[in-house]
Amino acid sequence: MADRRQSPAVFRTAFVGAGLACSILALGTAYAQTPPPATEAPAEAAPATASPATQPDTAAITDAAPAAQPDAAATAAAAADRAVVRAHGSTLSGEEAAATAAADLAAGKDDEPRVLELPAPDARRVYVFDPAHFAAMTQHFVVDGEKGRVIGMMDGGFLPNPVAADDGSLIAQASTVFSRIARGERTDYVEVFDPVTLQPTADIELPDDPRFLVGTYPWMTALTPDNKSLLFYQFSPAPAVGVVDLEGKAFGRMLEVPDCYHIFPTAADSFFMHCRDGSLAKVKFGAEGDPEISHTEVFHPEDEFLINHPAYSQKAGRLVWPTYTGKIHQVDLSSGEAQFMNPIEALTEEERAQGWRPGGWQQVAYHRPSDRIYLLVDQRDQWRHKTSSRYVVVVDAKSGERVAKLEMGHPIDSIALSQDADPLLYGLSTGDRTLYIYDQNGKELRKVDQLGRGPQVLTVADMG
Repeated sequence: MADRRQSPAVFRTAFVGAGLACSILALGTAYAQTPPPATEAPAEAAPATASPATQPDTAAITDAAPAAQPDAAATAAAAADRAVVRAHGSTLSGEEAAATAAADLAAGKDDEPRVLELPAPDARRVYVFDPAHFAAMTQHFVVDGEKGRVIGMMDGGFLPNPVAADDGSLIAQASTVFSRIARGERTDYVEVFDPVTLQPTADIELPDDPRFLVGTYPWMTALTPDNKSLLFYQFSPAPAVGVVDLEGKAFGRMLEVPDCYHIFPTAADSFFMHCRDGSLAKVKFGAEGDPEISHTEVFHPEDEFLINHPAYSQKAGRLVWPTYTGKIHQVDLSSGEAQFMNPIEALTEEERAQGWRPGGWQQVAYHRPSDRIYLLVDQRDQWRHKTSSRYVVVVDAKSGERVAKLEMGHPIDSIALSQDADPLLYGLSTGDRTLYIYDQNGKELRKVDQLGRGPQVLTVADMG
């Protein structure tokens, strides 16, 4: 089997010879041709005009050891002057660094690549996953929501499930690859990435191909609240949940579970699942032995269908789960036990009579600081709940009162919210291949386009 570790994921492709030189020169020259701002700056760090919103900061390979042989101190100082410094205090932006690299290359100085690092993650970073219409190789785009630009990329295999730690400390995915791209020997694995370098910090193979390969659903894979374990769902030949030890960088074991789905962790050793009979199952597990499983009351009848993509806040312990008609069930899991809240209606009787229904891929988002629920809706025929929507209704999660109905201006498939006090509302259009970024009142602020082939899933860390 081909060793996938020879091709690490994120801006880590090996460039060779003339191809590298031409690529850097073309990219850097494009920026270098843009006149610099009127303010004076040292020639070595002359800024270039900002690039389009979608130009990745980290795409440019920006600095290199000179071909000549200066002393080590001078080489280090020159590299430091031109380096992109993370977070607050950048000396050069990605575009400026690209222009500098192109000039150095044209002067015969640069022939060794350097890969840039990302700023430290914050509440406004959002990860956009593109399953590429069930392609065997997929992409994750790392987007700075505040600036509206791609700042990095990661690759994935077939139908990976991405997760991000709420403290921003890691990104991970459960994924699958084949020895001949789309056929051949199958390998399932969990990969963990550093959020600044996007380099893998763990690569853990899973035995016996256990992953359930299905359209990428959030909460089919989840991190425990301490970020020490990753849980993933199996459905072959029967339901089970896999436990991966991220600290030990090793597969743990499979837990047999009832006919239940999704994974909502509440502690390092327990999680809830939704079962076919309309109840929740609580699963408590240890290092060995059978898990302890108990069931809650049935909170919805089997013919009241829930959407496939609920919203869950681990910090609040709040599970928000709409039905196909806009009725919203909420469960408080913060105590480690399930406390069912009164259901609320996101749509009025008049709207339902006019054919208004939820629709999209990730149709619902929960904003923890304001305790508000955002739901994608539009007028549509029954059973068209996976099609995009043009509106979002905002509901107070406690009272059930509608706060607003926002017109998005675009066909939106997935939504998410930054978890700060003044949140950004992210609207992802699969058809447009664009992430639209709004304020919490629905005013469009910026957009990031050309995001792969069919982006569907948004992941944010609750760093508010």
